[in-house]
Amino acid sequence: MADSGGRSLENAVKEFDRELSASLSVFAGSCPPFEYSWLDTGRGVSVSIRFEQQNERPGILPLLSKGKAVIGIKPEYRCSWDTTRRFLAVESSSFAVHPYAQPGLDPLFRVEYLRGSSRKYPTSHFHVHAHRDEFTHLLGFAAKLDTQKSAQVNTYFKRGTLLSDFHFPTGGPRFRPCLEDVLEALRVEFDLDVDNARWQQQLQNAREKWRRIQTAAVVRDCPDEAVRVLIEDFGLPVPEGWDTPVCDVEKMTRS
Repeated sequence: MADSGGRSLENAVKEFDRELSASLSVFAGSCPPFEYSWLDTGRGVSVSIRFEQQNERPGILPLLSKGKAVIGIKPEYRCSWDTTRRFLAVESSSFAVHPYAQPGLDPLFRVEYLRGSSRKYPTSHFHVHAHRDEFTHLLGFAAKLDTQKSAQVNTYFKRGTLLSDFHFPTGGPRFRPCLEDVLEALRVEFDLDVDNARWQQQLQNAREKWRRIQTAAVVRDCPDEAVRVLIEDFGLPVPEGWDTPVCDVEKMTRS
């Protein structure tokens, strides 16, 4: 499970754990410990990361407003080595926000990412758990009429259509929000009790690191555009004897 530099996957996961725990602890004042579940599929090892269970219930971090636990966040990740075995890659992630910090209640919304998602749905998206008659009626309209899709029709008549079935896209695999972006939105919208003297610096550091990682990934996806900008905007000499790799259009166009 070691990468090309000799670092083990377990050590990479522990480092990721420390980064997550640092942001959550600074934001909320404390953070439940994470637990890992390892899976070897034969094609490689992956690990699921989530809060430890509390009283045989899924772990959740309460977020307070005026001292009351108005909401709670439940982050979950599944990670593995990337294709180069140099960096920890997120296979999937979910940030579920529950009312009153009760994981047994339906979440208010979920921000999700699924690296291996089919092209039918965006890899990065969020779901809103709410209700509006017109929205659910229109979502179910096609299912009721398309009798060729028997599974879809059966699902519709079993439970109807939910607004939370809709995938709102959030920038694809490269431009999706990080955990700190979601936390900051919650702080503002729910007027959460947060020590901004500590949080703002953590937010800035974590967000900058995340966006540097994503910038590097975009450059690897589209090096010809990176070289063009460096030449035209920053005066980089045109590289001689070197052919710029072509853009990976598939990665650049994924939702």
